Amino acid sequence: MIVIYAERDSNRLRYIVNELFSHMNGIEVRLEFEADQFYALPDDQPKICYANEHIGNSLHIKPAELLFEEGITELEEMDVEQWEGHTYFFRTGKDHKDSVPYDIFSAAFYLMTRYEEYLPHENDKHGRYKATDSLAYKHHFLEEPVIDQWMQTTLQRLYGLFPNVERSNRRFKHLKTIDVDNVFAYRHKGLLINGIHIIADLFKGKSKLAKQRLLAILRLAPDPFFNLEEVANTHAPYAEDTIFFFHCGCYGKFDKKVWLPSLKYASVRRQISKTFGTGLHPSYRSAHNANILNIEKRLLEFHTGGKVSSCRSHYLLFTLPNDYRMLEGLGITDDYTMGYSNNPGFRAGTSLPYHFYDLEEERASQLVIHPFCVMDKSLHSNMGMDAQTAKEYILKMAEKVRAVNGELVTLFHNENQTDAEGFGWEGWATMYKELLKEIN
Repeated sequence: MIVIYAERDSNRLRYIVNELFSHMNGIEVRLEFEADQFYALPDDQPKICYANEHIGNSLHIKPAELLFEEGITELEEMDVEQWEGHTYFFRTGKDHKDSVPYDIFSAAFYLMTRYEEYLPHENDKHGRYKATDSLAYKHHFLEEPVIDQWMQTTLQRLYGLFPNVERSNRRFKHLKTIDVDNVFAYRHKGLLINGIHIIADLFKGKSKLAKQRLLAILRLAPDPFFNLEEVANTHAPYAEDTIFFFHCGCYGKFDKKVWLPSLKYASVRRQISKTFGTGLHPSYRSAHNANILNIEKRLLEFHTGGKVSSCRSHYLLFTLPNDYRMLEGLGITDDYTMGYSNNPGFRAGTSLPYHFYDLEEERASQLVIHPFCVMDKSLHSNMGMDAQTAKEYILKMAEKVRAVNGELVTLFHNENQTDAEGFGWEGWATMYKELLKEIN
């Protein structure tokens, strides 16, 4: 057990201490608020002094004020610095062998709660917080799991002071997640839509695309996007660490482009749910709408025959804190939306799952947030990477996460696992299979 002394108590302090040590590292921790009791602890008792003055034989972290405040306030511009090879902010002390000169508790709280997303900012056209507005992007540490690195450094210093301190039992993990946005490229679109596209392709001289569409509609060739059985076979060796997120919304401008339901898709979806983890992919239309979201959740539960407790929002749509409160109210226990659409990296500063903290209500939630750090569409569509370049990039990210025994969460889409002409994803299906073998 690690005993942490603090001069004051707060919900924020209790939350971040529990997350960083107990939940994320499996290390037992206890807060102590009486200086005499802390000073009287045995010399070999692992201790952290989270106070202005350093007490006894302990690792010292001088606090900033963030964990003892309430509400959301504009913070002064923070100095972001390099120390021992990693990026830090909230400098509060001087470096010596028994100290960490930055308030990593406040810094971790700032990133994990997404404090900056509560402050005034301008959203993108879909109402999402932009990566470019974040502290991590502006100071070039978005692609680093900084909180995991801080904890690794802190624990190493503790090991030096207290050789008997409990070690973290965490090990590197690769969680593979598949978003099923669009099951069909051509089928179930209706005669009018397909007819218009065939005529348009012919007028543009794209006879091969017109033929590809026609053959798929007539069931003379497979539909390029209907590859769920193949994608499932690819993940069969990693079934315990794979989750499929299924879109169950209606037709819409930003939702899956099918008019009619497919019995074959319903059958495949039920079959996949028997082997792999299954979650809801709430539609664009259901964003911020509990009633529609609940209908989609019940629909997926009907199709799979099981309870749905995990989700990742379509278009990564969520706003804090209302949408996470909505998920709690509907019985969702795990959310996988924490990441940016246009930029890879660690939106919350960590690769590890953690509990949501509601800044407006000043309370820890039971909802567990699972951050992802790379998505196929970000690398391909926003950063212009081809399959091989993307593979090299993901492997580098994997090594960063492996170095801290973190959890690498990757996000790929079934519709991008096709070499069919006209979609621009040639080589990605093969690359992805190679990637799984190399990481795992």
